Amino acid sequence: MELEPIPDIVFQDDAILVLFKPGGWFVHPPENPKYRRGLKRKTCVQWLADVHGIKASPAHRLDAGTEGVLVFGKTRESLQNLNAQFLQNSVQKTYLAVCRGWLKEPKGEITLPLALDSTQAVVDACTVYETLAQIQKNFSVNPKFSFSRYSLLRVQPKTGRWHQIRRHFNRISHPLIGDSEHGDLRHNRYFREVLNIEGLCLKAKSLQLQHPRTNQFLEFTSPETLKWKNIETIFQYQV
Repeated sequence: MELEPIPDIVFQDDAILVLFKPGGWFVHPPENPKYRRGLKRKTCVQWLADVHGIKASPAHRLDAGTEGVLVFGKTRESLQNLNAQFLQNSVQKTYLAVCRGWLKEPKGEITLPLALDSTQAVVDACTVYETLAQIQKNFSVNPKFSFSRYSLLRVQPKTGRWHQIRRHFNRISHPLIGDSEHGDLRHNRYFREVLNIEGLCLKAKSLQLQHPRTNQFLEFTSPETLKWKNIETIFQYQV
């Protein structure tokens, strides 16, 4: 029986901490009370406090279903510096994603405006993508087609909107696999039940940022997990 993944500290010093967040873990307790039941021990902030006695504040968020690297500030000054870097879009974030279908252009930008989660105001949003690999399965998910196609992508969001990557790919009719909110349930079921790939196929692969005290540019990479090893096998592509 496979053990449930838990967070892992990738790097820390007296100013910052970089954490690997598994899929299914919240960064901090969700604002909506209906999602809080039984999740107190499944939040990264609580895990750091309980297991390591570390009090740190996240400088950004990852969706609960997304796995990958997450940076925390360990002091007020460091957190303010990190927050400023994210607000100025000077932090380079690289994701891996699996979507339905083959995109018309192997590389491109999605610049469709998105509504803010907080105020519903429509704002600019930009997501850059590159196709790494494509597969076609002789399995009919949709009665209109005798086969199913999927793409493995490298994605870089240039803005930080709520569910930006997930919403952008859904808007261009290439929803991410495993996305229960913005995705295609039929293809999600195929990956889950036939290919044994559970959950959202979105990974925060790496972060590039400036250390808040030394000003040194640093890059942090997410560790490889069994889920993404299986995805690599399916696509016959090593990321």
